[in-house]
Amino acid sequence: MNPNTELYEYYDPSIESEVNKAFTPELIKELKSFFVERYVDNMSTKDLVAYVMDDLDRFYDKMSDVEFLDEASNYWEDHFSDVVDEVEDYMKCDFKKDRRFDSERDLD
Repeated sequence: MNPNTELYEYYDPSIESEVNKAFTPELIKELKSFFVERYVDNMSTKDLVAYVMDDLDRFYDKMSDVEFLDEASNYWEDHFSDVVDEVEDYMKCDFKKDRRFDSERDLD
């Protein structure tokens, strides 16, 4: 047996019994890819949008401010100053809506 092989015990309802199976790193890698594909495929658009927004929030939170500003200015290119002005105006307003609520509501 490959020393990197994981022996995993699980219940198989098709035979109504516990199974001990050896999982090679290659099998686990392919199973992960298959799982991700199926998991995403079965997500609603609303859930997918929420997941991506959470993931991107975490991604940009981990960036330094300078890295984030480079990323944002490259994304908005010629409109970066306009977007910064818009965000500053938003920050001054008394009534703020959760940006996620608007994007999720649009999917209903």
